[in-house]
Amino acid sequence: MKSSDIDQDLFTESYCKVCSAQLISESQRVAHYESRKHASKVRLYYMLHPTDGGCPAKKLRSENGSDDDVVDKNKCCTLCNMSFTSAVVAESHYQGKIHAKRLKLLLGEQPPLKATGLKRSYTCSICNVTLNSIEQYHAHLKGSKHQTNLKNQ
Repeated sequence: MKSSDIDQDLFTESYCKVCSAQLISESQRVAHYESRKHASKVRLYYMLHPTDGGCPAKKLRSENGSDDDVVDKNKCCTLCNMSFTSAVVAESHYQGKIHAKRLKLLLGEQPPLKATGLKRSYTCSICNVTLNSIEQYHAHLKGSKHQTNLKNQ
């Protein structure tokens, strides 16, 4: 199967399988496919699903020398597309911020909002929106969109 065949399956006129995004209009489709978030998820997807079927970093042998598809985690992190020179370097990577961030992204968790000074944000988990003040949050709770989402839950 060629890479272009895979792309046609992943990115259609009405749906992006990589991002699980329904694309209703032309403008929405263009905005989505040109977004940084989409580009980031596509890069991660291709790291986890290499077109040649091998380990993204390198096709490595496991410790016992066998040629099966098991990759030694002390030699290669397929998630981050990195190879290591020793178990100590590998362990340092697995405990690091970059690996943790990619793992959270893979699991679908949203990165936390960065705190700036004394500002606080308020999140409505029902509507998946973040508001900048308690006043906005209370107004949102009284709003029609929130009430509709609350009923549909």
